[in-house]
Amino acid sequence: MRRRDVIIAVWSVLCCLPRVQAQQDDLKARLERLERQIRSLQFAVQAAEQRSLELSFFLEAQGIARYEKIRYPSSADEHIIPAHVWTPLNIGNEKRPALIWVHGGVHGHLDHYYWPLIRDMLREGYIVLAPEYRGSTHHGARHYHALDYGGKEVEDCISGRDWLVEMHPNVDPHRIGIIGWSHGGFITMHALYRAPEKFRVGVNVVGVSDLVERMGYKSERYRRTFAEQRGFGGTPWENLRPYLERSPAHQAHRLQTPLLIHAATNDRDVRLHELMHLIDALKAAGKKFEYEIYEEPPGGHQFNRLNTRTAADSWRKIKAFLARYLK
Repeated sequence: MRRRDVIIAVWSVLCCLPRVQAQQDDLKARLERLERQIRSLQFAVQAAEQRSLELSFFLEAQGIARYEKIRYPSSADEHIIPAHVWTPLNIGNEKRPALIWVHGGVHGHLDHYYWPLIRDMLREGYIVLAPEYRGSTHHGARHYHALDYGGKEVEDCISGRDWLVEMHPNVDPHRIGIIGWSHGGFITMHALYRAPEKFRVGVNVVGVSDLVERMGYKSERYRRTFAEQRGFGGTPWENLRPYLERSPAHQAHRLQTPLLIHAATNDRDVRLHELMHLIDALKAAGKKFEYEIYEEPPGGHQFNRLNTRTAADSWRKIKAFLARYLK
């Protein structure tokens, strides 16, 4: 090829580059718009699922309890917290014990798998409030992105207890307990630490216990969920203090409330060696509490929300523990 032809070819390519770059920029902008639309659609689908779930709660409570969906401001910053409330029927003016029921999941919500256990407690005469604390799904983008793991979400749940005392005429303020699963167990521990005077008893089922160790065995994506939150300000290797302050195992000396812990040896989400840090720390601090570790139960992390003998045994013991302090 002659030199002149080469120069023409190179010049043609250079002339095309701005057009190619513009096309790439346009494609990138379209993809970003599409991602926003998909996220918006996901929140819309979740909202529809939530309405269906609430209808299910309402219908299944018939003949057992009155179901309400309420909203209250968090004491942390007035952020509005949705919550489910069940009140047993035919109690008149009688004062009843109550439970703050804390669902699991970094981003989770009160799903239908909790209903059989809630129904059981309603039949026992308990009033139940289940807060959809900040970060929970199915309540819109703003609520979802307000996630504050181990921070304001704890105040959201304590505020649910305060709402019951102030607004529910049948709640005995001296007989209120808190129970949570997984991340809900984590919140339960912090609620007991921060407001021991507000809870008579607590139950922690397979609860997250040591965030430092947890970051070591979880995925990079999971670690980013924490590192990107303002309350953590990076990884444990960059900013250790908030991980310690928000780990129940590292705050065990603060426990003042009767506590029951249930765990499973085959838990693949909250591994037993993590939860044992909390148990050992409570022992070292001289705290009085009860715990039971189930050996290879069906379901692992979900073991006591299934229809098995092991689940029935766990739930029977939890009910007896709660009744000891609340009934």
